[in-house]
Amino acid sequence: MMTTLAMVGCTPSTAAVARRRSSVRTRTRRRSFPDDDIKTLSSVDTNATATEEEEEEEDKEEHSLNNKTSRRAFFEASVVSSSALAFVLSSTTSLFTFPPSAFAIGFQKELKPKRASLSDLNLQTSIPFQFRGEEHAGVQFGDSRVGDGKEIKSGSLATIHFDVKLRGLTVLSTRTARTLGGNRTVSEPMQFSYGKLPTEYSKALKRKTVNGIGAEVRIDPELGELYVVKVSPDGPAAKAGFKANDVILEIDGTKDLANLPIQEIGALLLGPVETTVDVTVQKGGSRAGPNSPVEKYTLTREATMIVPKKQTANANVEGGGGLFNGETGPAIPPVVYVPGALEGMKVGGRRIIKTPADLGYADQGEGEIPPGSEIIVEVELLDVKDAA
Repeated sequence: MMTTLAMVGCTPSTAAVARRRSSVRTRTRRRSFPDDDIKTLSSVDTNATATEEEEEEEDKEEHSLNNKTSRRAFFEASVVSSSALAFVLSSTTSLFTFPPSAFAIGFQKELKPKRASLSDLNLQTSIPFQFRGEEHAGVQFGDSRVGDGKEIKSGSLATIHFDVKLRGLTVLSTRTARTLGGNRTVSEPMQFSYGKLPTEYSKALKRKTVNGIGAEVRIDPELGELYVVKVSPDGPAAKAGFKANDVILEIDGTKDLANLPIQEIGALLLGPVETTVDVTVQKGGSRAGPNSPVEKYTLTREATMIVPKKQTANANVEGGGGLFNGETGPAIPPVVYVPGALEGMKVGGRRIIKTPADLGYADQGEGEIPPGSEIIVEVELLDVKDAA
């Protein structure tokens, strides 16, 4: 029914177009007549004027009908398009609906494999050995990767990389042995003769002892302070929590210590074993700010070892071939030279060694490693050559 009405509504516009064309032809003929015939055509002009008024009314009616028809057609077309679009969207959505457990689309960064730790490994203990003139119970180690190359043997020339870790962080490594311009680093594998401890580690460790608080102190003339340089591991000062750069304000009631000779200060700190001394300390000194805490301690003097100055070179070991052989590069932890620590390794293998302080950097420390610290040493065996 709706379709029929729309077709009837379009009929008048066709008739109006025909009449308009006829009117145009009539006006054209009237304007083309000679001037002397105008009077005889006056009635035609009157009729033409009336016809033009009718045509204007018809044009308005036609325009109104056309607008109504256009709006209706647009509305009907919109309804059809909306229905079709809704159908397409519902169909398409079902194709791309992801299950609840699906991952988001995109690239995922490939993470580096987690490095093994001692807790992940099957630990073994090396056989006991002689170190610094005393019997050592052995070291614990585990293989994070078993090599498939040549096995290390006594007397062979071994090439390794080692990484020293403290509390999970790598602090020394042959992989970054030297720093170049622009913060670039160069790896320098270490090469040494396996199977024998260097002579330095075969001798007993000699340390002088003094009876005191186990702290080395020095006067800063610019700041006018007596500050702690370092403390002996397990000494009275270390047990009390003294740290490097702490400032000593008072010793047994004596103040203004920066103006005293260093010999007098030593006499105040030293004394018979089991005697006590009162020491007032500003934690961190003036460098820590005016509000740094000041604490008073009563320390009992003990026999403490004097830590010698660190050597500028590593142990004198056999090796060569143009590679890092212990004379330059990062300080080598002595555990690397212990035959039992690397026994059974093959080229390509990696071993993690739990290293006590005496097989590490002992009472001297190294860089970020404090004196007396237990460390983790990871060794990778790169190459093995038979002795010439």
